[in-house]
Amino acid sequence: MVCQPCRAMVLAFPNQTCNIDEDTGTIRFSGYDGVLEIRFTMSSDTIDQLMGGKDGQDISYGQAFERLRSRIQDAAVRNYKRTKKSYYTLGPNSGI
Repeated sequence: MVCQPCRAMVLAFPNQTCNIDEDTGTIRFSGYDGVLEIRFTMSSDTIDQLMGGKDGQDISYGQAFERLRSRIQDAAVRNYKRTKKSYYTLGPNSGI
């Protein structure tokens, strides 16, 4: 029996939208490893921290997510590479 080479993990974000639940303060988005959907959530408090606090800022969480998208997605990829789970909660200690 010959072993097949391991396929390289590629986490992609083809759907550039995020879902914001104002009632729970949760931001949700997904990445894909092939056909596997990998779900991510983060709190609005995390977005506030990353933006340096909400004081004086008149932007929505969607706009803040867009400004932080590359940092958030990079952290999502790093977390996925470490543990390969199907669901993650990203926070200040997630390397964002």
